[in-house]
Amino acid sequence: MLNKKICMLGSMAVGKTSLIRRFVDSLFSDDYLSTVGVKISKKNLALDGRELNMMLWDLEGQDDYGDINTSYLKGASGLLLVIDGTRGSTLTQALEMRESALKVAGAGTPHLFLINKTDLRSEWQVSDAVLGALRDKGCEVLEVSAKTGENVEKAFELIAKLMLETV
Repeated sequence: MLNKKICMLGSMAVGKTSLIRRFVDSLFSDDYLSTVGVKISKKNLALDGRELNMMLWDLEGQDDYGDINTSYLKGASGLLLVIDGTRGSTLTQALEMRESALKVAGAGTPHLFLINKTDLRSEWQVSDAVLGALRDKGCEVLEVSAKTGENVEKAFELIAKLMLETV
């Protein structure tokens, strides 16, 4: 079985913990609990005939990318950068966090942008044009909802596939 560390990065209240909880426990709660430091969850995943032990590091939300505790990023096999579609500033912050994180984890570390809250699509401040531009730059972008579960399993399977391609 392969062990892989995946770090969840993003601003405060973008839904990192909710996405992990939906993936690991198939649960969602509207109650907001701020993560302090890091919380580690795990889930085993069978993918393409391989067993993968996913260690999910839920890093506390930061609204200033310079505040990321880089020691948490060491040894990361993958990064999930979470953006709140209803708060456009979280995209800019995620882009900045990616740059800082890749300096620590390594430039070739697989990463994926998750645009959360598709259930609130009518309130989004992140436009399809901006998402298209990200994709045109070669970024992996997936629209998800921790609340409804839309594309959550797919997101974790995609980061797993990207990590397995680099093994």
